[in-house]
Amino acid sequence: MAGKKGLNKRVWSEDEKRTICAQTLKAGVSVAQVARRYCMNANLILK
Repeated sequence: MAGKKGLNKRVWSEDEKRTICAQTLKAGVSVAQVARRYCMNANLILK
């Protein structure tokens, strides 16, 4: 299966990764909400 033309893999710094993961630990915030905020799939946050 070929990838979509023009889309590049995003590279997150370690600090960005920590910030994104920390947002999921706040009360009332779901992993899905954080994933949508960063235009990513929720399963990438759970890894």
